[in-house]
Amino acid sequence: MFSSKIMIKGNRAKYEKLIKDLNLQPKDKLLEIGYGPGVGINMIAEACTSCTIHGIDFSHLMYKKASKYNKQYLDNGTMLLQYGDFLKTPIVSNEYDKIFCLNVVYFWSQLQEPFKKVLSLLKTGGAFYIYMVDRDALKRAPDSVFNKYSIEQIVEALNLVGFVEVEHYSEKGFYIKAKNKEAIS
Repeated sequence: MFSSKIMIKGNRAKYEKLIKDLNLQPKDKLLEIGYGPGVGINMIAEACTSCTIHGIDFSHLMYKKASKYNKQYLDNGTMLLQYGDFLKTPIVSNEYDKIFCLNVVYFWSQLQEPFKKVLSLLKTGGAFYIYMVDRDALKRAPDSVFNKYSIEQIVEALNLVGFVEVEHYSEKGFYIKAKNKEAIS
């Protein structure tokens, strides 16, 4: 059984890098897709006390763990966690400055539907941040669970649904940023 303690330890450095890329600003409104045990959203809540952080996760166990781990932020109203399938569950807001996910894209059987939903939830000028391992790192993972996308497939799907300024770099995996189009002046 995969332990949430392993997820916390293994993902902390990835979250640190991803959070740096988020360039948190006062009063940012963020959504994490697949928050797991809640370490990333906790790090954001500690780093930016004026940010509002929402999250959705498919696992009821992770919902319970993240809720316990982030109780103080849930109680003070700066954080809201939902349990459910990102594609099927109505999201509380559709005005996010930044949406991010870490090691989630492998669970989507196709990319256009979730990427369209992310785009619809972002404010104009908002950005979507993704961390994913290189598909070669998933060689031993079962095909029935993990969709082994290449970075090229991710970038192409982001562009196809309407994201602009899609950028990525590699550092023990891929960090991707894609922007919602800017407002027309």
